[in-house]
Order: sequence, then structure tokens, then C-alpha cells
Amino acid sequence: MKTNILWITDPWSTLDHTKDTTLRLAQEAALLGVHQSWCDVKSIRLEGNEVYFDTKPILSVEPLEPKPPKRSPLPSFVFGPTETSTIADFTQLHYRPDPPIDQAYLHPLQLLALAKRGNKNCQIINPPEVLIVQNEKFEAAALGSLMPPSLVSSQWPQLLKFGQAQGRTVLKPLHEAQSHGIELLDWRNKDATEHSREILELSTRHFSTPIILQRYLEGIAQGETRLWYVDGKLLACVKKHPLTGDFRVNMDQGSRLTATQLTKKEKATSLKISKHLKSRKIRLAAIDLIEGYATDFNFTSPGLIPQMEAVLGTNLALPVIKKLIQ
Repeated sequence: MKTNILWITDPWSTLDHTKDTTLRLAQEAALLGVHQSWCDVKSIRLEGNEVYFDTKPILSVEPLEPKPPKRSPLPSFVFGPTETSTIADFTQLHYRPDPPIDQAYLHPLQLLALAKRGNKNCQIINPPEVLIVQNEKFEAAALGSLMPPSLVSSQWPQLLKFGQAQGRTVLKPLHEAQSHGIELLDWRNKDATEHSREILELSTRHFSTPIILQRYLEGIAQGETRLWYVDGKLLACVKKHPLTGDFRVNMDQGSRLTATQLTKKEKATSLKISKHLKSRKIRLAAIDLIEGYATDFNFTSPGLIPQMEAVLGTNLALPVIKKLIQ
């Protein structure tokens, strides 16, 4: 069956058209002549016992230039008229709204999972059972010692015990991305511990919602390594550097990328991640490493392809699309 892709994203006007990985992949798919459409996640709905979505066929994308250094910074998409579609109209659905993983993210995905039950000819990437059940912030726990010392909890006594044992910890909300809600907590004296408690009380909604604490890794000062995988095979890697005067990495606020070579420890970690992704049937993923530890998985909408292309001077979108449609 000929490949027919549907890209499901946040509303069109909210996308960063010069940096969005989904649009970059669609641009390269157009070059290969792949039939594809786009859909706003908000249009997914259940009517009676059928799941529908409003789709726009992608007629063309300009410029069609395979070499990133020569590519226009603003690709122009030409759409056909809006159509009412079902899952049966496509061979691949790429569910790529950005976090947070809240009800607005989960409910449309649950509808797609419902529609998928009766359709064996359409693949949802990544699988709904992964996106719904697995959490990007603690998926690394499945890798054992490759995850830094961590605690997921909402209870103050456990959070306090872990924090004091580590000295300094990084707080991460379990549903956010792009460094939203991330804080560095100090537990090394009474005043610092009380301040950490105040932050945790807010982030856990009065100690009712779990968060993750991880040991603060000083190696973040040298940056974190981004690994990009397709079907468990490493596609490329770069180094992401923290914001000036901060420990956080946030590409939207000015963190920079540089080319990098994997250390011996990172290579070993990468191989174990590869096996893990294959076992989970996660087709597209990006994983961040600090000091060789896997600190974050990204399989909801793994990004940075255009930015990595610019740094590496290599077309990364083309091999991704070729792998998806083969």
C-alpha cells in the first residue's frame, strides 16, 4: 500500500515554521513525492462510533531543496481544501502536539487509539500505548543504572530524605517540556531546605501530585548530549549548552548547539538505549545525556532536526522519512 501520511500537530499559527521538526520532515517527504496531509489536533472528535478529523492535503512545499545550508528559512506550504477524514484514509498518523501532557494532549490521542482498534492498515507513530502509558521523565528507569539517582514522589518525608542524601537536586514536573518548571534545589542547610520545601509544595500542589527529583549532575556545565534515533538506530548527536548563568537548557530561550563526539561511556549508553527503543517499538526518539546518564527521553514530539542540520551541515530529515516509508 502506498504511504499516505497525516501529520497531527498543534494549531498551525502556533508552530515555529523555521524550526519545527514536523514541518521539516513534511518538506522532505514532499520532495520524495509522498502523499501527506496536515491536521490540527483540536479537530479530532468522536461522532457516534466513528473518529473523525479535519485534514488539509499538502499539495506542495517550497522550496524543495534537500541540502539544509541552501534551504529557505521559511518553507511555504500549499494546502488543498479541508476534508473530513478517518483513520482508514491513511497508512501513517504522526501524533506530534507538544507537551504538556495534559487532557488536551491525552484525550485526542485516546480517540486515535480507539479508532486504531479496528484498523490494521494504519500505523500511529509513536504507538499510543507508549505515548499514553510511558512517561518521558522516568522512562530511563528501565535502563537501570543509566538513570541518575532519582525519586518520583509527592510525599514530603521521602522528598526530604532524598534531597538531603543528594545535597542538590533538580526538580522536574512529570508532564512538562522545554525546561518548564525545572528548579535546582539545595538541601545543604536549614534555610536552603526550607526554601526547597516551599518550591516543592507549589510544584506538587500541596504534596498531592508526584514530581521527579534527580541528583544534580555538575557535568551539565559542559552541556548535555542530544541523541536522535530512528527505529532504534542512532541518527545523529549534538551538544546542547545551558543558558548563560543557568544550569537549564532551553532552545527557545537561546541555548546553543555544537557538534560533538560521543565519549566511551556515552557510546555504551547509546547502545543500551537503542535496544530499549527497539523493544518498546518507539520509532522516533531523542534522548538527552549528562555525564553519560540518560536524563530525559523525548518520544512525544522529538525535535531539533532543523537546528541539528544547521550545526552539522547534514540533511537529517531525508533519512528519517526514507526509513518511515520503506
